[in-house]
Amino acid sequence: MVDYHLFFEFDKRNGSFRVKSSYELNQYGDNMEIVLLNMCMIYDPKTEKVLVLDKPIKEGWEGLTFPGGHVEKVESLYDSCVREIKEETNLDVFDLKLKGIVQWYEKSTDIRLLSHLYYTENFCGELIDSCNEGRLFWMDLKEFIDVKEKSASMDEMLQVYLGKSQEVVFYFTDNNSEGVKFF
Repeated sequence: MVDYHLFFEFDKRNGSFRVKSSYELNQYGDNMEIVLLNMCMIYDPKTEKVLVLDKPIKEGWEGLTFPGGHVEKVESLYDSCVREIKEETNLDVFDLKLKGIVQWYEKSTDIRLLSHLYYTENFCGELIDSCNEGRLFWMDLKEFIDVKEKSASMDEMLQVYLGKSQEVVFYFTDNNSEGVKFF
C-alpha cells in the first residue's frame, strides 16, 4: 500500500492553489512531518495565579509548564485544547484566546512541532491534584515568570503569553546547535 497525501501550494504569480501529491514533494525533498500541539495558560484573575503542571522527567519536557497536548485527527485546534485541558485537569475551559504559535524544527529528522498557545480566564469544575502528566497546582503568575524550574522553551513561550511576541521558532541543526527567532 502506498502512503499518498495531497498538499496545497499557493502560486503567488496567479493567486491560485495548486495540488501537489506527497510523491511530487518527496521528489524534491520538500516534505516534512508536522506534529500539531496545543497549550493553555489558565489564569485566575481573582487570585492572579496560573494553573501549573509539574511534569516529571519524560522526553525532555520535564519541569513546570501549562497543560496541553496533541491534536487528534479530525479535531480542531481549539477543540483539541479544550479536550486536553479536561483530560489533564478535569476543568472545563471556554472562551480560549489564541495568543500565538511556537515551533520546533529538527533538521536531522525533518520534523516540525507546531504548538498553538491559548489563554483563558474562563473555567469551571473540580481541579484534580495530579494526572498521568504530573502534579497540578496554582502558582502566582509573577512567581512563575521568575521560577527556574520551568520546562525547556517555557521562558520563550512566556514572551508570547505576555504579548511581547506572536511566534517563536526553535531551529535544531545536525550538530545540535540551536537557534531561536521571535516574531
